[in-house]
Amino acid sequence: MFDLDAQTGDAQLDLGFVEFCAAEAEQVAAGSGLGGIVHAASGGSAGARDPDAPIAGGLASRIHERPAGVDGRSASDAWTNRYQTVACMATVGRQLRLRCAAPPGAGSSAGAAAPMSARDHLQGNRQMRLRPVLLTLAIACAVPALHASAQGIPWQAVIGKGSSVVVPGLPATARNYGDVLLGDAGAARVGVRMITSGQQGYWALRQGVWVQYMKEGVTDAAGPGRSGGEAGHVFLDYSSGFGDAGVDGQRVFVAKAGPAANPAAATWGVWRWDQQANVEVVRILTDGALGPGMGTDWRYQSGSSLTARAMNGGRVLVNADVTSPSGQPNRLLVQSRPGQGNQPCMLRGSTARDLAPNLTAGDYFNASWGLGSIAITPTNRVYGAFSASSGEGVWEVCDGAPRPLAASGRADALGPDIGLATARFTSGFTTPRPGEEGNVTFFANYRPTANDASRAGLFWNDGTANRPLAMNDAAGQHGPHFLDAVWTSFNTGTLMSAGAWSAFIANTRTGDGASQQGLWRVRAGAAPELVALFDLAGAYGPEQGRMWHSIHASAILSNGDILAAAYTNPDNEHALWLLRRGQAPRRVLAAGQTVAVPTSTGLVADTVVDFGVDDSGPALYGGGSDSWVGADGSVLVQVTTATYGSVRAMAIPSDPTDRIFTDGFDD
Repeated sequence: MFDLDAQTGDAQLDLGFVEFCAAEAEQVAAGSGLGGIVHAASGGSAGARDPDAPIAGGLASRIHERPAGVDGRSASDAWTNRYQTVACMATVGRQLRLRCAAPPGAGSSAGAAAPMSARDHLQGNRQMRLRPVLLTLAIACAVPALHASAQGIPWQAVIGKGSSVVVPGLPATARNYGDVLLGDAGAARVGVRMITSGQQGYWALRQGVWVQYMKEGVTDAAGPGRSGGEAGHVFLDYSSGFGDAGVDGQRVFVAKAGPAANPAAATWGVWRWDQQANVEVVRILTDGALGPGMGTDWRYQSGSSLTARAMNGGRVLVNADVTSPSGQPNRLLVQSRPGQGNQPCMLRGSTARDLAPNLTAGDYFNASWGLGSIAITPTNRVYGAFSASSGEGVWEVCDGAPRPLAASGRADALGPDIGLATARFTSGFTTPRPGEEGNVTFFANYRPTANDASRAGLFWNDGTANRPLAMNDAAGQHGPHFLDAVWTSFNTGTLMSAGAWSAFIANTRTGDGASQQGLWRVRAGAAPELVALFDLAGAYGPEQGRMWHSIHASAILSNGDILAAAYTNPDNEHALWLLRRGQAPRRVLAAGQTVAVPTSTGLVADTVVDFGVDDSGPALYGGGSDSWVGADGSVLVQVTTATYGSVRAMAIPSDPTDRIFTDGFDD
């Protein structure tokens, strides 16, 4: 028996004073294969009510996500628990209780039998752990065996290509989709671009239900949202590769809108979805409010160069080419702010202080940049690696005039702080990876003295200096810390950061001439720690008798934990591994494990044949890029299952120190 509250018979979970709407309750009980019923018990002055009576209408949803850092804990600490923390807001005094009867033959486990009072916990701090309704309660009741299984991590399919995969909001038909992304904040914010006929456009998973927010040919909430004489405009085309979600869940995309009867009059632009309707923020061929914000006759000339990324609070970062009043094209970075319009951040070729590098008088940015060179933090700080007439470097932009943090050829605070006054950066600045507030890490080439050859190093900027984290120093403090090895090269494209931690893949050479490649992590201000060595058995392998062969995708969480999608030998086994500090690596997803797939008859545990991720290399959620890992540690992967074929499966971990469910969360 799956027992959460030390009850006999049915398992009971007192959910505190949380409000659900009746439709949500009915969907949970009837549409998700839930082996139980959600009940409401009256509280306060609501009057007497049978505690076993099903919920009737009239309850409004009041579930709110708890942001990272509540109670001093990081939302990504850590992987081994599943449920997001949300605050329970009481307004009508109705108390909900989940009563789940275990399926026949489920049996009981030692973890499930342990007494636990969810009621006492909830009454103490009014906080609880939930997945979105349709992804959590169903798992808790319908497949309790998954929680007690050896795999430890329960995975839930949120969409699938086959018609047998039934998900709320989408018809039960075969599907084709692309641009599948998990929001950089996590929080189950999954987005897709549907390709299937009749469903084309952008969709988002919102509170467990798929919602289409961009559709061609309509004027409703999925339309362009224009007003006045343009109220009848519809979307006529849209670009792939978008659907990026901000920390608050708003999304951005590039599309073309205009009168359906006159497509020639349509214009390309950038829209943000505020989770209710679409708001146009940029339009080509205008110097008005939707223009680049540079003044009269400055215009975005073409939709082909428009790129955008969602920020927090409805802000949008737009990167595109503009034309000046004289017709000169140039690259411009703009921040769109609700109520304040489009505000230019930097312009290629401009010597104006508000748009220039500000390294020397009269300097200017002399090369175009893409959003891949730029990182955005949850607090809307924007960092990038750029080239200027006065040198290369790292800047913070979109908060007043561009502010350099590191630059080539400088001996002051913009140079490498390695204890030598003669040290200079030379080139090779990589996109900065944000960590803790006001901190970034980056690779760059530097020269200790004028007579030295340039070499690479990893640096950490805390707003005051560029301190080394990994380099070949005489004392070995910033070295590989493996035998007598020294660094020979860094795979700079593998750099990832979160909180105080960074990780990267590098190559080393020991004194006997042997070469090694491996994965390291390093905490700001500390020495690098070796995590894994490739193609070498021993203490830095995944387990006894097995070797790391390659890591094709990875992510670091703010507590230093690393997720790695890797191939290991023998047998070239493919698995997703969790690499925790001080603990042996363990698989969290591999062939033979199970995924809960929603079907017309409820959740079904299907066997994993293989899995994959959409983006190789590091998951850069800390820089505002949507991918397959969120800041809360949630993970979205493509899974091939034995019965239901291709699905997208998600796991949502959370803070292990404040939990209701303990069964199966720690091995």
